[in-house]
Amino acid sequence: MIKNMEFEVKRGDFFRLGVTKGKTWTNFCIVCRKEAECSILLYKRDQKECVEEIPVSDAFSQGNLRAARVEGLQLSDYDYNYRINGTEVTDPFARRIVGREKWADPERNPTETLRSRHEENRFSWKGERRVEIPRRDMTLYKLHVRGFTKGLPESVPDRGTFRALARKLSYLKTLGITSIELMPVYEFEEKIPTEGGEPPEYKRWTYRKKDKIRKPAQRPEYKMNYWGYGKGMYFAPKASYAAGEYPDLEFKECILKMHKMGMECIMEMDFADDMPGEWILAALRYWVSEYHVDGFHLQGDRVPIGLLLEDAYLGRTKLFYKEMTEHAIPDAEAAFPRAFLDTDEFLYPCRKLANGMHGTIWELADQMKKQNAKLGYVNYIADHNGFTLYDLFVYGQKHNEANGEANADGPVWNYSSNCGVEGETTSRNVQRIRDRRMKNAAAMLFLAQGAPMLMAGDEDCNTQKGNNNAYCQDNPIGWKDWGISRHKKEFLKYIRTLIAFRKEHAILRMERPMRLADTESYGCPDLSYHEESAWLAPGFYERGALGMLYCGKYAGEEEDVYLGFNFSDLHKSLALPKQKNKKKWHLVMDTALKGAFLPEPEELQEFCYTLEAQSVCIILGK
Repeated sequence: MIKNMEFEVKRGDFFRLGVTKGKTWTNFCIVCRKEAECSILLYKRDQKECVEEIPVSDAFSQGNLRAARVEGLQLSDYDYNYRINGTEVTDPFARRIVGREKWADPERNPTETLRSRHEENRFSWKGERRVEIPRRDMTLYKLHVRGFTKGLPESVPDRGTFRALARKLSYLKTLGITSIELMPVYEFEEKIPTEGGEPPEYKRWTYRKKDKIRKPAQRPEYKMNYWGYGKGMYFAPKASYAAGEYPDLEFKECILKMHKMGMECIMEMDFADDMPGEWILAALRYWVSEYHVDGFHLQGDRVPIGLLLEDAYLGRTKLFYKEMTEHAIPDAEAAFPRAFLDTDEFLYPCRKLANGMHGTIWELADQMKKQNAKLGYVNYIADHNGFTLYDLFVYGQKHNEANGEANADGPVWNYSSNCGVEGETTSRNVQRIRDRRMKNAAAMLFLAQGAPMLMAGDEDCNTQKGNNNAYCQDNPIGWKDWGISRHKKEFLKYIRTLIAFRKEHAILRMERPMRLADTESYGCPDLSYHEESAWLAPGFYERGALGMLYCGKYAGEEEDVYLGFNFSDLHKSLALPKQKNKKKWHLVMDTALKGAFLPEPEELQEFCYTLEAQSVCIILGK
């Protein structure tokens, strides 16, 4: 250890956990009981061994915190850790974690204690547009920072990094995306040690000195935590997601570009159950203040959602959680709705209908219209956990053998169908059926009230080869496929057109629930249901066809939007109500037609429309 290093150490401040830098001092605020022994370990950044240990007296305690202000310390020359009761620990509030700069480095032992680093690189937010996208205008796109661009050609620089994501933002913008949800981008351990069972006693190696054959050294085996869920270091951006030396600057540059393009950044945060509520609040505040993050999709069973909703600093920050009720949300939140229920309740009714698995049209109708003045809903048909949108109609069974768990992992109930052939096929008839079902599913998603979420790659037929739990697949199975084919181009165009149609018709994205009545005396309810006869929709659950008519005037529009669904095995004739003021009905889209969307709306001559089996249509009244 370096001798004669002199620092003046005195009682510090407890106002912020972790490290705070002043001009001449460094403040360390440590979670540590008064009865414990505590010290600060300093490492020269180019050396492995600790060069100085600074004891932190229990006289510097307040509650279960200990704070020391160290004068004269140039922390930019050092990494640091703490020693508490003889055990070296990494600072859970560190802004940088040292040792994981290379993704899944085979030379790195994941059980070794990593070093903490405090970085305050200057960054200019000049030119930033602070984005507050209204709930009604949101279209979410969920991606994995590494997997989103790792599948690009090897000639593309910086694949799998923040910098590569920033280059692809224009692609998402032209798709119509407003809100980008990032799977964990804070530091997490991507190498998971695997525990192999001991061999039977008669097979175990007993080494003797006279043996000429030596037992080979066994290197520990690791599995990949590719997704990044699980306990993490919640204040540090993941270093291996950076193309250069400074992950904080690259992530901020990426967010700044999002904001300049009018898109918002939503971070997924998976909090361990032992994470105190005040730490969770501190983490969210940190990402908002330092990185200008716009919202958080919160994971974990002990997230103090009430505390987070009441925090004034987070008052314009969007919060997504699986357990959210309107009763927990203050009435004032209706002025800028930012709380979202994020569950899979939309997924299953839609999958069952799309694949002919005992779904009911009224389940779908309830999901299509759900909305709340204070509480938003996130709708999706495919997420990171489960089949991709494409695989839902290509595989009837999961194929997770590559995960090394004998295909025992992953969801069993997927409500997927292979349409007659398991996996890829050259049969044009099977391909046609799959294409229509994909288009039906996408139509349900983007024509529903609530905020639609698209999983990365689903817009152009991404496949995971039937793997519905690709948590450990850091390879083409888990990456977005950027390959181009005619079918991919056609489906991508369809998705773009659906998103654009949704944005053009505010009646499809209202922020208040439908009353199913003509409360404003427009001559038509805000939402009405129709089947073979106009205005009559018997609530028989075995029925597979339904027309949903939205009155545009309730959104200040002249056009009415009629959505037709037929998930039966027969053609169905859906009635179109007579309209006032010489309005006519015009067919805009039918998934039974090639290309689905017509080049120009086609005027209908009858007050009904025959919809083929397993198809969805859009008809405008104008």
